[in-house]
Amino acid sequence: MVLILLSWLYILFTSLTYGIGFSKLFRIPSIDVVITSILGLFSITIVASIWAVFGPINIAFHSVLLFFTLLLAFWNKSHFLDIFQKTKSFFIAFPIAIKMLLLFSSLLILAQSATSPFIIDNETYYIQTIKWLNEYGFVPGLANLHLFFGQTSGWHITQSVYSFSFLYDRFNDLSGFCLLIGNYWAFEKLHSYFVTKNKIELVFGLLPITYVFLFQFVNAPSPDVPVYIFGLILFWLYLENENFAIITSVALFLVFIKITAVVLLILPILLVIKNYDVIKKQLNRIVLLSVLVFVLYIIKNAILTGYPFFPMTFISLPNASFTVPKAIMDFFFSQRMMHSFYIPFGSIENLTLTDILQYYFFRNGINSIIGIATIVMVIASPIVIYKRYPKQTISNIYFVFITLLILVTFSSPQYRFYVYFTIFFGLLLLSLVLINRKIILISIGLSLALVALLIFIPISFAGLTNNTSLASNSTFSIKNTLVPEPNTKGNQKYVLLPKENLDYYSPTHYPFFWITGNGDLPCVNTEQLRYFETNFKVIPQQRGASLKDGFYAKKVTTND
Repeated sequence: MVLILLSWLYILFTSLTYGIGFSKLFRIPSIDVVITSILGLFSITIVASIWAVFGPINIAFHSVLLFFTLLLAFWNKSHFLDIFQKTKSFFIAFPIAIKMLLLFSSLLILAQSATSPFIIDNETYYIQTIKWLNEYGFVPGLANLHLFFGQTSGWHITQSVYSFSFLYDRFNDLSGFCLLIGNYWAFEKLHSYFVTKNKIELVFGLLPITYVFLFQFVNAPSPDVPVYIFGLILFWLYLENENFAIITSVALFLVFIKITAVVLLILPILLVIKNYDVIKKQLNRIVLLSVLVFVLYIIKNAILTGYPFFPMTFISLPNASFTVPKAIMDFFFSQRMMHSFYIPFGSIENLTLTDILQYYFFRNGINSIIGIATIVMVIASPIVIYKRYPKQTISNIYFVFITLLILVTFSSPQYRFYVYFTIFFGLLLLSLVLINRKIILISIGLSLALVALLIFIPISFAGLTNNTSLASNSTFSIKNTLVPEPNTKGNQKYVLLPKENLDYYSPTHYPFFWITGNGDLPCVNTEQLRYFETNFKVIPQQRGASLKDGFYAKKVTTND
């Protein structure tokens, strides 16, 4: 906990410093600690993405980052101190009950971040993509080694900045920092509701009630966490008619983190349509920022996979030797594969719409629970909006929600792509019931008590999921007060194996073949290579003497 806390203080310092610089560049008026930190993370991610095109995000990058951090902090010290004083004043104004809940929940976030991650994506590609960024930057054709490495998120780029791989191998806690600043923001909104009785503030102030769900993601660099937290903050910014540049910047950051968040760009587009004369002076800079983010997204995808719009394959780099074979892309991103997380693979073609709905809503553990809750929100929210918020722009957020649901229904209807909308509209409905100050505080306290139970006591979730990695929680131990657990839950052993010109590390024990864990580079499961060789007649090979040169898929012939 102590080491993580120190890293978070450093993240806060650098993100605030760059956030202040970002706000001055885009002529954004004085803002608070949370928004400044988000804008700072965004700007650092942009800088790191540019750097990764040319080299690793290692000590050299961090030396440059620190130099400019100190320079900007000195240059803007009055703004920095102003944010500090405003945050201090807000905290002092909190009543004792909110202060206690805020501190208790913050300690729980810190404790959870010190435990072992237990979401499966951390073991398949989070750890490895961050290691590749730290050691080589963007590597041409990296997805030929492991298809999931092509999914490198903007959040993994940000995490690679703050993994401090040149100092220690257990810093993997950026998502925890994300929830920490979101936690402060939520209690700030709760206090504001108690003072102003603004019901919209209560909606966001009830966020800690959802921590039983959100805490399961914070000890891994999951891109879902910033989308959930920053997405809710974006909704608040939009409903409060905040600065257009801030709203657009946060939306762009979320899209760069996770492409399924692209629907959020509808919100700033609606602002342009409605208030063009007011915001037209800001458009030039915002358009340039949007183009920069778009170009970086295209470059990242093109280098890693050969497809600028990965996972879509309608455009590929001409004559690029490292492009992932289209047959592999078509297979793994086909309808039956994208729906196979809840429907037996290969059976979707023979199912009726009724059969598909039964699988999704009644045979799929936690996915079923969230799916049913989402349907309830879809039906009930328009009624609430019409009766309680007829003049609010909540209806626009609902429109974006429906748009996203339609898109994921025809691609991959996984709850993690849309659940932050379910949370928002769930809290909107809950705010109609929880209006008494005492009941609100007791409800949040009980929620945090349940979270504490999950952090300190082993519990089985086997009844809610078939995923063995999610079947039990990671718990906190005394030693974690100082030293966090390793970045991987699996205690993997590895063996060095040859595959023509490629020498790679393969785990010797694994639940399924996508697993890579925390093996040395290059790391891929030998069972996975055998599958691709048998079914697609390709093997990954190095393009040159160095791993930085990347990988290509070599055609081979196999004996039946």
